Amino acid sequence: MATAFMRALAASDPRKEIQGRDYLAEVFLLEEQRKPLNDQALRTRVMQNKLTPGAYEFMIARTAFFDQIVEQALKENIAQIVFLGAGYDSRPYRFGNLIQDTIIFELDTRPTLQRKQECLRRARISVSKHINYVIINFDTDNLADRLIEAGYHREKRTLFIWEGVTFYLRAEVVNDLLTILKSNSPAGSSICFDYAALSAEALNEEGAKEIKKLMRSHYSHEPTRFGIGAGEIESFLASKDLEIIEHLTAAEMNERYLFGAGYHDMGKVPSLFCLVHAQVKE
Repeated sequence: MATAFMRALAASDPRKEIQGRDYLAEVFLLEEQRKPLNDQALRTRVMQNKLTPGAYEFMIARTAFFDQIVEQALKENIAQIVFLGAGYDSRPYRFGNLIQDTIIFELDTRPTLQRKQECLRRARISVSKHINYVIINFDTDNLADRLIEAGYHREKRTLFIWEGVTFYLRAEVVNDLLTILKSNSPAGSSICFDYAALSAEALNEEGAKEIKKLMRSHYSHEPTRFGIGAGEIESFLASKDLEIIEHLTAAEMNERYLFGAGYHDMGKVPSLFCLVHAQVKE
């Protein structure tokens, strides 16, 4: 819900150059959460008092990065796209007109998927027949088994989208999921995810400290658990037979999605956060 709220704020941002594309995010919000979208004074108060430093900027960058990758995959008519921890991701609906033969799997817990489908029905959003909803608990269920039961084909090139999830998983679960991905998809398949790049400097930044404080106070049932040492992503992925297609540090996100658009007076993405797109080696 917090992610959908920030995406909705970004979609109504008056600064056109950085305005988010997720016009469907508000569909998943509660009525109270929608009020700042059309009330500039209330929006300003929320931005100043409710959001931790850098979180909004990170959401703008992350959403744009994943949008581009999903959109391109659909244009190329990739065989399968798997959303791991789909949450309120709206890309299968925003980009519905681009779906040709691609089969899409949205994986998440039962309550989240049920509420998502209800919100889509209420808003009369068209749902492609190519979309499959798959209930899963990443801590206890076998990913390959759940996917194959839902019609996933191991021999077809696949894009895996893993947005906003790795932070909350145990290291062994992350490792197991990446191993399963490599073992159940052909060369050229890829995975896109965000992660915490751990270093003393990054963890001591004001934005990172505020985010950690927020997580402890508001989301104690979802503690942050996983990160990769700063500068170690290439070797980490290589150990899983994955190679980097594209990797963005916080500084690169700032330049591409914020400062490059002329907004040097904005906050910046905390250096704790990175984005990566990697593929299964030939």
